[in-house]
Amino acid sequence: MILVTAILLFAAAMHLPGLIKRYWKTPSRTTQVTTVSKNYNGIDISKFQGSINWQKVAQDKKIQFVYIKATEGATHYDKKYEANLQKARKAGLKVGSYHFFTYRKSAKEQFNNFKKHVRKNEQDLIPMVDVEKTGNNGATREKLQKTLNEFMQLVKKEYGKYPLLYSQYHFYNRLLAPEFNKYYIFIARYSNQEPILHGGGKYNIWQYTEKGKIEGISGYVDLARFGHGTTLADISL
Repeated sequence: MILVTAILLFAAAMHLPGLIKRYWKTPSRTTQVTTVSKNYNGIDISKFQGSINWQKVAQDKKIQFVYIKATEGATHYDKKYEANLQKARKAGLKVGSYHFFTYRKSAKEQFNNFKKHVRKNEQDLIPMVDVEKTGNNGATREKLQKTLNEFMQLVKKEYGKYPLLYSQYHFYNRLLAPEFNKYYIFIARYSNQEPILHGGGKYNIWQYTEKGKIEGISGYVDLARFGHGTTLADISL
């Protein structure tokens, strides 16, 4: 009797993995790219994307806007800006230009650098100012907000509209919200959870991945989508 019981227990143990596999399916593995790269409205690029085939990029009907890095700080200029700007517009894309901001340089110096390279008549979209931890590490709320507000006022005077304000989710909420919630906000949060701005504001564009893949760009590219109620008309110059 003991021998029979042992044989039955052994047989059951041998079949148990198959039964578990049958009734408990292993979740399929997905990457951020395959999960989030299906629903986007625009991209932003700089020299780090290398040589771009803008004709192929323009064939992607999901892409409604492109932001191209022009300047940084008081003197830096993105060496691929002019070529990217002209080729993207020639391909029929709606293009805007952005400045990488640092509180360590005066607003006037940075604005002059941006204005020197970004001609209003060649812009389809309002300018964008990129304000993030890199370049502003150690900044106080008071100093950063004061310098940034001066820069935004100078852009408004020259280009006719306030710039789109790009920032990282946690950095923005820690140093810029809620005082800057009144502007158009382009927020970076690499997550499936939508950004929530402190103080009751709302984002207008959400950069939800830095690892997007599209035709015409060989490496990764930032992908972004419009927030609820925001359209291309809102950021058009």
